[in-house]
Amino acid sequence: MLVEKYQHTAFRLAFRMLGDEDEARDVVQDSFIRIWEKFNTYNDKEKFTSWMYRIVSNRAIDSIRALNRRPVISLEKLIPETLAIQENGIDIVLENREAGELIRSITSGLPEKQQLVFSLRDLQGLSPKEVQDISGMTETAIKSNLYHARKTIREKLTGILTFEKKLL
Repeated sequence: MLVEKYQHTAFRLAFRMLGDEDEARDVVQDSFIRIWEKFNTYNDKEKFTSWMYRIVSNRAIDSIRALNRRPVISLEKLIPETLAIQENGIDIVLENREAGELIRSITSGLPEKQQLVFSLRDLQGLSPKEVQDISGMTETAIKSNLYHARKTIREKLTGILTFEKKLL
């Protein structure tokens, strides 16, 4: 029941952290095995999703460390695609897809803590308290990591947009 109810939520977090569908599936599967094994340690005063997010995010970080690499879409490869002028009705869909890939690419290059906080707060839409419960970071550390993550993403996107304007 838990897998059916929460697998998509767990997958979204793992995918946003790892940027690779297969790795994210492996992390989710491993996380649910871990949840099953450690279910007796679950404190029912805590939200289940917070506990689950903590397990998934820790497993994703473990995966990143074990692989010592992250599958990243090269920004240089994305730039020509974003410059393509669409002439039919699917241009908005393609632009949204490209923007999502670009943000995933930039996010995957962030330090682990920034990536975790940005994924939980801005991509998953969790409250600061939930991020604190999941990450174990202090409120100050969360704010700092989120600030630096947003700043880095903004700077990289601004650089790409400036480059595009020069080409047009």
